[in-house]
Amino acid sequence: MILYLVGTPIGNLEDWSPRALATLQAVSVLALEKWTDTAKLLHHFGLRPEVIVNYDDRRQKTATAKILTWLETRDVALVTSAGLPGISDPGAYLVAAARVAGHQVVPVPGPSALSTALAVSGWTESVWFVGFLPRTRGKIVKLWAQAEALGSNLLCFESTHRLAKTLALLAEKHPTVEVFVGKEMTKKFEDYSVGLAADFLARLAVDKDYSRGEFTLIIHFGK
Repeated sequence: MILYLVGTPIGNLEDWSPRALATLQAVSVLALEKWTDTAKLLHHFGLRPEVIVNYDDRRQKTATAKILTWLETRDVALVTSAGLPGISDPGAYLVAAARVAGHQVVPVPGPSALSTALAVSGWTESVWFVGFLPRTRGKIVKLWAQAEALGSNLLCFESTHRLAKTLALLAEKHPTVEVFVGKEMTKKFEDYSVGLAADFLARLAVDKDYSRGEFTLIIHFGK
């Protein structure tokens, strides 16, 4: 049977493709990362899967066993809260297990924070995607030094709570390096800006609402 990896909108529900919708209409078993996020999508498109399996970072092993059992008799679709499963989201463990078990894995691509940020930044050459930055200052600084040595534009995700701290560290260590900041991409209050880290810190100082939301950064160490 087939495991479908179905991309979901990163913000705007109208970005979902007809093929993705048709896939979820066709399967009876849906594995999802977080019910509260996927419920909005299902309700918007009138989808009611027969079987739902919770598949998040904490349940990967136990959920994979359940999904493999379903795959013996039915096709299964996997979705995460936003974007394509396995890209800074759960999915890789299940994909590997499904292949070992002899099942076909088929992607149904959709909106992507990576490609969206790259396209609107204009910095599309020599890109290093690292997901979320490390937690410690030392590891972040080391990662930036590696990207600078490679001449790679470093693409990462950042949370509301860490944005100011990350920008302050960037302003300290790389004050002349430009950074692209994509905020709430494809959503109602989307914003795309390029500047120095100090510029964004100044913006945060006068606009407290700017730090609210989801952020994608590209640090311009490359061309």
